Amino acid sequence: MKKILFCLITLTNLLYGQTQEKLILDINKAVELALEKNSNIRISKMEVEKSEQKLREARSGLFPKIDASAQYQRFIEKPVIFLPAGSPFSPPGQPSILEIGSDNSYVGTVGASVPLFALGLYDGIGIASSGVELSTENLKSMEVKTITDVKKAFLNVIIGREFKNVMQQSLQNALDNFENVKRLNKNEVLSNYDLLRAEVGVENLKPLAQQAENNYKLAKDGLGITIGLSYEKEIEITGDLEFAEDYQIPSIDEIINQVLINNPQLNIVNKQLEITNTSISLEKSAYFPSLAAFGNYQYQTQANDFKFENYKWVSTFVVGVQLQIPVFNGFKTPSRVQQAEIASTQVDEQKKNLIEVLKTQTQSVVYRIEQAVKRINGQMKTVQQAEEGYAIAKTRLENGIGTQLELNDSELALRQAKLNKLQAIYDLKVAEADLQYLLGRK
Repeated sequence: MKKILFCLITLTNLLYGQTQEKLILDINKAVELALEKNSNIRISKMEVEKSEQKLREARSGLFPKIDASAQYQRFIEKPVIFLPAGSPFSPPGQPSILEIGSDNSYVGTVGASVPLFALGLYDGIGIASSGVELSTENLKSMEVKTITDVKKAFLNVIIGREFKNVMQQSLQNALDNFENVKRLNKNEVLSNYDLLRAEVGVENLKPLAQQAENNYKLAKDGLGITIGLSYEKEIEITGDLEFAEDYQIPSIDEIINQVLINNPQLNIVNKQLEITNTSISLEKSAYFPSLAAFGNYQYQTQANDFKFENYKWVSTFVVGVQLQIPVFNGFKTPSRVQQAEIASTQVDEQKKNLIEVLKTQTQSVVYRIEQAVKRINGQMKTVQQAEEGYAIAKTRLENGIGTQLELNDSELALRQAKLNKLQAIYDLKVAEADLQYLLGRK
């Protein structure tokens, strides 16, 4: 019994340890997992497969259509023919009525047809082919959006971690200072007021540090949701908010040109416009005749009994071509052509509006990048000055020529400078992610 209990406890601990194992992610691994697990991407891939099958269905119209059928009929009352009066077998002055056929009729038929000329068929294939390209663009757009969302969520985790670290460092500085002030107060170098201020500073920072810790955990949960991980999976990330001092701000004109070429949303609208234009041609094809070849083979017999061995079977075989010329269908065709033209105009207006929106969004993103770079360059110097100020204030306090208020102010300035720098780098990275989305880059 003890051995069984020991095994159960060991197994439980192993399973618990496995469920608590951390998933360590860098930005590339996070994106890879999201592309694998995101349900919207899986749905988009299914749409591509479905559109490919629609294209296959459209192309099937080019191949011969072959049908086979078999039919049995039992005549309760046989069909008749009328012979005019005076004809053989007719009663004097009266028409003759003759039954034809037998009680039982058997017919087997094999028919085939193939289109020789049909404009609508080729336009339908063109629309289906464009549909495959459209669904592929939709898939690409979904992948780019997912990557952008993951990058932003990952950046949220990084800045949450850095904010947490800054607040913890500030709290640790405050605790160290508090211990130092207690020592100086005991030696009667600093007053009780200085000791009280140092203690209050510690207590004020504790909830801020705890809030930063909570925000960091929430950011990790948000990243897991964006990727598509189960909520109980614990995440640990690697990577930092880095900034190159030789950072080159992109040219607005060059970026706009690239956006108008590569933006996935604009590519989708272009494909929709292509489809609507082909739809106009498809509807107009109803004005034109169609030509098809056909063949029909029948094997049949009739009898009044069911003695199959005595049946006499007869075969017939016919081939030909059929020309169908549309003459009038109640103004249906011109109405459908008008609908297709209106739909094409609507998509064209959507494209024009989207182009202006993309230009505005691109200008906004580049402006955000410019401003973030300026803030980063300014904050780098500010952080350096704040660190020097904090070191001077700490030395002055230890030598009894400074005050606790000076140290608190310098520590607050240092903390704020670090947070401002982190926020500026974060804003730059988010703007870069938005720019990559506009450019359709993965």
